[in-house]
Amino acid sequence: MTYKLRIYKNESLYREVTLTQLRDATYTYKWEKAESGSYSFEVADESNVTYAVTYNHTTPFAHTFDTYLDKDAKPKPITGFQNNIDILIKYNSRENTFSLVKTRFKRLIIDIKDYGYEKISKLEITGTFNNWEIEEIPLKKIGSSKYEIVLAVKEGNYEYKLIFDEKWVPEKENLTLIVGESGALFPKGELGTGRLSYDAIDKNQTEKAIKHDFRKLNYLNKISENEVEFTIRTQLLDVERAYISIDLDEKDIYEKIYELERHSDFTHNFDYFKRSILFDEEVKEFSYVFILEDGNTKYYFDGKLSNKKGRKIKINFEKDKIEVFYVPNWAKEAIWYNIFPDRFYNHNYYNNPVFNEFGPENFEINKLHESNFEEIYKWNTEEETFGKFDTNKWTSDFSEKTDWEIKGESVKQNSLKYARMYGGDLQGIKEKIPYMKELGINAVWLNPVFYSYQNHKYGTNDFRHISPDLGTIRTSGNRYNIEIDDNNPYGDKSYVDILKKSSKNNSELKLLELKLSGENKGKNGYGETEDPSTWIWTESDLIMVDLIKELHRNGIRVIFDGVFNHSSNRHWSFNQVLMEGEESKYKSWYKFSDFSKYIKIEDGMSEEEAYKILNQNRDNIKYSGWAGFDSLPEFNSYNLEFKNYIFNITKKWLLGPDAKVSKNWYEDDGIDGFRLDVPNCLENQVFWIEWREVVKSTKKDTYITAELWGNASYDINQGNKFDAVMNYEWLKTVIGYFINQGYEKNKSYKLKAGEFLNELREKRTWYPKQAIQASQNLNGSHDTDRLLSRIVNDRVGRDLEEGKQQEQGYNGIRPDLASNYHPNTTIDWRSSFIKPKDMLKLISVFQMTYVGAPMLFYGDEVGMWGATDPYCRKPMLWDEFTYDNEMNPSLSNENEVYSQEPDQDLLFWYKKVIKIRKENPVLVYGKFKELYWDDAKDIVVYMRFNANSVIITVLNNSFNDYEDIEIATEEPEERYIDLLTGKSIYSKKDGKIVLGIRAKQGMILKKWKKNI
Repeated sequence: MTYKLRIYKNESLYREVTLTQLRDATYTYKWEKAESGSYSFEVADESNVTYAVTYNHTTPFAHTFDTYLDKDAKPKPITGFQNNIDILIKYNSRENTFSLVKTRFKRLIIDIKDYGYEKISKLEITGTFNNWEIEEIPLKKIGSSKYEIVLAVKEGNYEYKLIFDEKWVPEKENLTLIVGESGALFPKGELGTGRLSYDAIDKNQTEKAIKHDFRKLNYLNKISENEVEFTIRTQLLDVERAYISIDLDEKDIYEKIYELERHSDFTHNFDYFKRSILFDEEVKEFSYVFILEDGNTKYYFDGKLSNKKGRKIKINFEKDKIEVFYVPNWAKEAIWYNIFPDRFYNHNYYNNPVFNEFGPENFEINKLHESNFEEIYKWNTEEETFGKFDTNKWTSDFSEKTDWEIKGESVKQNSLKYARMYGGDLQGIKEKIPYMKELGINAVWLNPVFYSYQNHKYGTNDFRHISPDLGTIRTSGNRYNIEIDDNNPYGDKSYVDILKKSSKNNSELKLLELKLSGENKGKNGYGETEDPSTWIWTESDLIMVDLIKELHRNGIRVIFDGVFNHSSNRHWSFNQVLMEGEESKYKSWYKFSDFSKYIKIEDGMSEEEAYKILNQNRDNIKYSGWAGFDSLPEFNSYNLEFKNYIFNITKKWLLGPDAKVSKNWYEDDGIDGFRLDVPNCLENQVFWIEWREVVKSTKKDTYITAELWGNASYDINQGNKFDAVMNYEWLKTVIGYFINQGYEKNKSYKLKAGEFLNELREKRTWYPKQAIQASQNLNGSHDTDRLLSRIVNDRVGRDLEEGKQQEQGYNGIRPDLASNYHPNTTIDWRSSFIKPKDMLKLISVFQMTYVGAPMLFYGDEVGMWGATDPYCRKPMLWDEFTYDNEMNPSLSNENEVYSQEPDQDLLFWYKKVIKIRKENPVLVYGKFKELYWDDAKDIVVYMRFNANSVIITVLNNSFNDYEDIEIATEEPEERYIDLLTGKSIYSKKDGKIVLGIRAKQGMILKKWKKNI
């Protein structure tokens, strides 16, 4: 059976290819250097029966995108394609599955003359990378006797053979294939021989073992105007000592030589020699060369390796366009708290949402609410409605459904838990600032807060304004004592100034809607357009500013979630296109493809008549939506007007109503930065370079973190996009070591102690120091399961892109009641003397003492549990409430019913470990050094240190108690205080520490100093 793959871009056929069959039911296509864009796919068999590629999840296309084929569906567009990314497409005809994998294909150049051939008519390859199955390679000639082979192979070392016209070559020995930057490409390093590994073993490889690229931050990192970090890479254990020689002028008068510190990456078999050098004054230009010593031989490296000191690398910061990679210190010192506003705390019940993302059209008026919050003609217009809307009860079992859910699910034929509203609001966050302060939080990331009908607000109706259901739906006329500068270019008036007498008891929902007729057609009730001079500060905006100021007064920074890849299909500019059709200037803000069924809104129509047509056009007009969702139309990030709109939005919220950056940030009324949603999905990646300039030039001490799920070195190490990442890779390593229990190398494979340290070491080489220090080391987020639940789902493995786990058999029971009757759980936690929270406590010791900024998802500190969305987004557990019992939601269960309440012991613990982090700056800025690990005992010990302080962290990750663990330090006869227990421990004359440690416990040992 043969299959054809059809690829569509903007609903037009982009490419049609025949899939390559590998095995009985497995077919592939290597899509080389894809163009950025949004694509949809279908597979056709020999009878031209077509199957659409579709899916039912919202996970961004970070690395792998798993889908399925549906004969009766329309292909769903998939976003996340960037220029020059290779895509491996896999199709399984038996299982009816389809996947896309972002990769970098390995390209081999084969010269057939090397094997005694003048010409060939057929080329095949086989090897350990494909279990020695023979794969035919299209003949791609790139010279008289040279051919290119493109392989979709993961990083690693392989053996292979070529097959020319059915004959295997070479006849005897196998060839070696090494994929990725690996020390295995080069001769093995040998210390003390005087010979250095430099050229690759394979003559066709151009990569060198010794590497330094001043254009990349991970090799030359300008930390400040007078501090620079230098890095050179060598083969593992090949160079005894490394130095850098620096001249501050051409006459070599001020030459200084500094020894570099070795950082070994045993995963890829490289050594990285590093040194941060603080100069006496601001440095504008200098020259440098690396000196490598091994045995009695000295080498120089200036881009090339030589035995003689020749030219040096010359740097002029201005000429070479090398700027400080500035990441504010507060972001490195942050203890992050991620708040999902609708689920944190409901202060104002009178402000609860009156409908959800389905809009008033799908609901009857509920007279228990104020029905005049929205126009009467908008309600109950669909053929089958969900009845009367109401928020879900905060303290109920999450499985409990409202009447509208029950009826709505009979109409939609799927779960509507994702669309619930619980009523959390900004006033609720403000009321809980003392709680956060007592916990030790000093930085908050708010999931989206801009105007939206959705509970998660990732589909925005208006970036200019805060969502009324988070601020206020009914206006009060209150100005909240907010100062608005008369010359603020992004809004110099408040809603009170605009509405005057009608600023009280008005509806923000109505005021934010686009006028479809009359003299204010194309504007909202405040008279706003995309021109920032028309913008105002709504009451909900002022409530947000009041919250920002109160957070700042309490020493808590705050960043917004920037969702600039897409909007909702109710965004005001999108509605303009629905209203005006192809003639709208906002058409080019999006990716529209078909206006053939557009219905014109005629002059003289009433607002009600125009609104009905607008909603018809919402279905009639075709466009590209993020992840295939019509409710989330994608922006055209190349459009200049759209870019300016987002840039102005950015400035508005950074500067605040007073239009300035306060010298004392405790008094500032603007936000402190952004977390960026799916930034890899933007087709125009230059957008982020330009946007960063806007952010940093508007407010220097801002922080930009990105939702990038893998190795983001390409986006970080140029220094021109993001400061850091949400560190999902850190979380994967945590899961691999602390949680996984499998001992075969499958998805649930447990990292050994040495492997854990190796992986951490490798990931610390990905980014410059500032980015590593400021990366958000997170327990989880609104997109992942709760870490406490992952502990009792140890067979799930490290995959964080699981989709809807609960429906896939996840163990969603309260973790302390989990048992190994469940297929995802290997431990009987009910009977175990170790409990899941003991493991969470141990992880927290690592989290608070490792490099990077710790982040909690709201409720982690009180033991909240649950699978991925929506179960990780349950309402916060507060001690002041009494919650209904929960029924075990797992597919495999024993009808368990149990209580829900916050874990006060765990809360006390988090307060303690956060306090330790904040009181010891060495845990933020100190160096990291491995001291001890034992694979058999599953114990890891490391040190954080600087000139003034030493802290040693001990982690016993086993289920066994140990006595007489001996750790070597360089500190003889010193006293250490365990900051967790207050106990003293002493090192011997030889610097060794002997200690005992209980199962699944940690120690934080601080070197004691008098008067400290």
